[in-house]
Amino acid sequence: MYIHSSCKPLSFDFTLREPYILYSHDAFDRVKAAAPEERAAIYRDSAFRQRLRQNFREPKPGILFHGDWSQVEKDGVPVTQLATDPLDYVFDLPLETQLVAKLFQNDDAGVAPLLKHPAGVIALSDAGAHLIYFCDAGFGLHFLAHWVREQRAFTLEEGVRRLTSDPARKYRIPKRGLIAPGYGADLVLFDPETVGVSGLERRADLPGGGTRMIRRPRGVHGVWVNGLQAHDGVKYVRRQCGSGEVIRTFDP
Repeated sequence: MYIHSSCKPLSFDFTLREPYILYSHDAFDRVKAAAPEERAAIYRDSAFRQRLRQNFREPKPGILFHGDWSQVEKDGVPVTQLATDPLDYVFDLPLETQLVAKLFQNDDAGVAPLLKHPAGVIALSDAGAHLIYFCDAGFGLHFLAHWVREQRAFTLEEGVRRLTSDPARKYRIPKRGLIAPGYGADLVLFDPETVGVSGLERRADLPGGGTRMIRRPRGVHGVWVNGLQAHDGVKYVRRQCGSGEVIRTFDP
């Protein structure tokens, strides 16, 4: 049995126009029932803010956010560092202001033993299922930047192993995870001094003008799948067909 160990904080991206992580508090019953253009006025109402403070003091079971504003960031800075009263600060912001709540896996001291456990698999992804709210893609690049380069919790060699041959062995994926004769040539060329992942970016390229959240790689200069280049570090390489393949068998 193996466990998936998240190597980066699980973040929830939201705005006051769509503050979905707060909807479980009954102070937001008014917000959910109101027309979108009425939300700013509700947020300015002192009665709404007082009720939300009461919700935080007496949280119901199953609440996602309990009022620890040090977990909420604006432009990468916790709002507790931006204001004496973070609740007032947040609800005075324009409705479209992008906020990020890092609610889980945000304590390095507690996460490190999970990542180092021999039964752990370095992982974190929702495979794009919530792309309009958040994007935790690039966890491997975050692992190399944060846990290898900055925290020095792993050597570079061990960090690469934990992202490549270790999961391939544990999942019994044949001929993957190593650079060896007969193996699939799946390669990433990166600079250990600059590798990482960007902050969140919103892109309006979905059908009907819809938006999604993305992150960009840093310090990556090429990606190859089965020996064919798929990304040059800036953009994807266009081909008639992809170089990947469906895995139908596994090692015993």
